[in-house]
Amino acid sequence: MHVKAHVAAPLLAVATALAGAPLAHSDDASYLARVNSAPVVIPVADQVKVTSGHYICAQLRMYGHTGTYRAGTSPGDLVRQLTNTFYYSPEAADVQIAAAQAELCPETLRP
Repeated sequence: MHVKAHVAAPLLAVATALAGAPLAHSDDASYLARVNSAPVVIPVADQVKVTSGHYICAQLRMYGHTGTYRAGTSPGDLVRQLTNTFYYSPEAADVQIAAAQAELCPETLRP
């Protein structure tokens, strides 16, 4: 599994920035448990899954939980991005997005 270099550097930068930032409900362990218990296999290291989860949240926060476009990425665009960047199946991308919203950034869920 290879991550495209032009995407890996920004993903690492976001993860590094988020490491020191307080999150509303950041629980890496429960996020990872949810992702790893899904029936869809995501063949990357656990740390990459956690980093991806924080990246997903950062993108969704920019998009806005109301679904109105701001500067971020919509959930549909995130599925395409994860599929193209990490070669995840759309189902694996959906698992990570749902787990991230439930465990890392529930404020991005629509009411």
